[in-house]
Amino acid sequence: MNERATEPVPDNLATGTAPMPLRVIEEFINTRRRDGDEIATPQQLATWLHARGLMPADTVVNDEQRDRAERIREGLRALIAENNTEPVSSPRPDGLNPAARAELVDLTRDFPLMLDVTVSPPRLVARARMPVEAALARLLAVVAEAVAEGTWTRLKACREPSCRWAYYDHSRNRRRTWCSMDICGNRAKARASHHRKSTAPLTADQPTNR
Repeated sequence: MNERATEPVPDNLATGTAPMPLRVIEEFINTRRRDGDEIATPQQLATWLHARGLMPADTVVNDEQRDRAERIREGLRALIAENNTEPVSSPRPDGLNPAARAELVDLTRDFPLMLDVTVSPPRLVARARMPVEAALARLLAVVAEAVAEGTWTRLKACREPSCRWAYYDHSRNRRRTWCSMDICGNRAKARASHHRKSTAPLTADQPTNR
């Protein structure tokens, strides 16, 4: 069964997604779905970046650039996972690449930013001249801007290890932990309940198997 088809399109659609431009980061991270990858090919990446005004339509993306974009995406997923509490226990594989954060550290050195004071207000822009590299650097600039604005910590990855969908926490106390309480939250509760029942000691009035 295709679980992603019935999974997050989560609760945040009822209250809106992340504010712009942070929404672009949310959408970028969520290009990886259980039923496919929206930037699986260089052409798909080019289309995605152009659709969001990050790159001219006639830009050609090569395989190396696409691979770097994927590594940046997974590094960003690892970053927003740190904005949430620890993941719950799950028999399913974790959707986070354990090396993704370290890889992002290395990658960001290749995407330097500078402060453009010719616009009002000043903003961070890419120093890269190649359109693809400039577009990816712009995504990193959005992260820096969100940190400065105080919105970054509201962008989170779901606590369910097999999900890790990006969502924006609109709650007043910033304690929302699931992309969808109806799906991932209830799934975790059901697992926890099953675990408690399976490990509970037998009482005197409980039957034993002989």
